Amino acid sequence: MGSGDGTVVGTTKVVDHGADKDRWNLVVLGDGFRAADQAAYEAAVTTLVNTLQTTAPYDGSWNRVNVHRVDVHSTDAGADNPLACGDGSAPAGGAATTVKTYFDSSFCNSGIRRLLVCDAGLAVTTANGQVSNWDAILVVVNSTEYGGSGGQVAVYSLAAAAIEIALHEMGHSAFGLADEYEYYAGCSSGEAGHDQHAASEPSEPNVTIEKDRAKIKWRHLILPATAIPTTSNADCTKCDTQANPAAVGTIGIFEGAHYAHCGAFRPAFDCRMRTIGQPFCALCQEVIRKKLTSASHSSCFVATAVYGDASHPDVLTLRDWRDRRSAPSARGRRAMGALVAAYESAGPPLARHVAAHPRLAGPLRRAFFAPLARLLRRREQG
Repeated sequence: MGSGDGTVVGTTKVVDHGADKDRWNLVVLGDGFRAADQAAYEAAVTTLVNTLQTTAPYDGSWNRVNVHRVDVHSTDAGADNPLACGDGSAPAGGAATTVKTYFDSSFCNSGIRRLLVCDAGLAVTTANGQVSNWDAILVVVNSTEYGGSGGQVAVYSLAAAAIEIALHEMGHSAFGLADEYEYYAGCSSGEAGHDQHAASEPSEPNVTIEKDRAKIKWRHLILPATAIPTTSNADCTKCDTQANPAAVGTIGIFEGAHYAHCGAFRPAFDCRMRTIGQPFCALCQEVIRKKLTSASHSSCFVATAVYGDASHPDVLTLRDWRDRRSAPSARGRRAMGALVAAYESAGPPLARHVAAHPRLAGPLRRAFFAPLARLLRRREQG
């Protein structure tokens, strides 16, 4: 199954706020939508657009956003969904489904029914072929089973909470945000191995193991009167059920995050990256806003293809370096502009070549991209 199970029909720019090179570009792909389902797909994208432009912080930066709808017609409708799953659940419809769809979307991954994934490499290749300056990819799957995932691309279904799933998963894929909840399968799942977080600082901007106020990533948002830590879990063998001791919206460090009951902290008591339906906290809004309004919005095509993850710390380092060197006041701005222009021309075909020959990714990563990212981080810290 895969690209032989459907056709890429074309692309429509459904939100146009200017040239793609000057905007943050979201590419929406559909999976499990047949030609007969095109109207339903268009309606789903319209709902997505209407929600994004009224959701903070997208609402305040909406004129910086372009949205591209790529029409993909699959052979069959829906997604693969097995009868049995490791979490003990059954499909919402009661019966298993095995279908032929363009991006091979499927439920019940890693033994969790709600974990809905697709062929991310094919999604990236398809987006590259349709919109060269994309910044994020979102795949909407034609199924009412609840599910979604983040990673290289964000995926969500047409379940009742579909839009909230999309907003949460885009937090991962488009902006590098971590999950802020303290479990993987669920607090009542009986899962083991989540009592204590590893003693290493997470790379994501919204989780930390740091308890020194002066060293916390988001210290600029913490008021002097806010206690550090703001909450602590008294029993690390289970999720913390205490109520919020601080005013709603307070930024501090709240224990329980990054799939660990203890030893990892989130910036707010609750946030969309912790609970579907909650607004993004002030820190997550800041991270998203910075990406939406950054000076240059073209993607790191080859680096993304090599790492298979647009939010990998090395990819973000390379992108941030490019943006800083492209700023109007930056030294060498003209030379960087010429380099970026050449890269934007050569990048997409190179990225497609890497996607088509995945064995190239490892050597390129080890020999070039990882050392360059380390060098840039050392220079920034020095």
